[in-house]
Amino acid sequence: MTHNAVITLDKQKWMSNALDIDRIKLTDVVWPGAHNAGMDKQAPNYEVVVGNWTTCQNGSFTWQLSNGARAFDIRLGYTEGADQSIFYFHHNGYQSHRVLDELISAILSFLGRNPDEFVVFDFHELGDGNKPFDYQKLNALLVSQLGQRAIPPGDATKTIGELKRISARRRVVLAAPARRELDEDYFWPRITHKWAGRRFTNSDDLKTHISNTLKDAPYETFLWSLSATSYAFLGGPQDIKNHINDWFNPTRDWVTRCSIINTDFFDESEIVRYCWSATSMKAVYGDALHAPV
Repeated sequence: MTHNAVITLDKQKWMSNALDIDRIKLTDVVWPGAHNAGMDKQAPNYEVVVGNWTTCQNGSFTWQLSNGARAFDIRLGYTEGADQSIFYFHHNGYQSHRVLDELISAILSFLGRNPDEFVVFDFHELGDGNKPFDYQKLNALLVSQLGQRAIPPGDATKTIGELKRISARRRVVLAAPARRELDEDYFWPRITHKWAGRRFTNSDDLKTHISNTLKDAPYETFLWSLSATSYAFLGGPQDIKNHINDWFNPTRDWVTRCSIINTDFFDESEIVRYCWSATSMKAVYGDALHAPV
């Protein structure tokens, strides 16, 4: 193999093919995250002008999974129906007309084909403004549809190899804000999002935010999400794929300090390849990666 050769990466099975991944815990994995996963250009309610402000991904849930996303940033609203209640995806109230059932169906189909991939459901926002939200119905839906796929929070400290030996089916992390209606036997603690704290952030501000956040990382005892997104007042989500490719290149030490890297249009950068490389590096080298020189 020449120095410039690129190793072929099967994005549908990148976790299965990560070196020595069975040695590490889910909290050690570097996860490519889809920011606002339910807001995509293929959604039924996508419209170019408004979508410039509200759309964060290029394709459907099935498409995102096939292209390597494994952590899904979920923002849900709720509509009570006479025949059926609906949990819908939204971005600051704007609906894509995608619903939670679509994501569940995509996950079940994907895991049926790729039984050793793992997926994180990051329920970051439950509710839509002042509209009512039925947590009990959400719990019932997820437990009935994904209960046999869900990894219990009590298994969080087990290695991936141990999880595989315990069950050939449990591959999904359900993480949500603590609510009495959400069954603690299925739901992990809410995933902390570390973001710049401003609605509009340019690439320089974002780089400073990431650098400051990673000074004390890795935080290996829990899942956390690094927001690597940039928004402009007149342009919505910004094209920062070249910055992503620079900042998180495995030749630097940033990517191995991360947990979930949450990006817009994740497929346009090399973030999946970098997460695969970083996860393999953490599995092979462990604590030596960040040991003092």
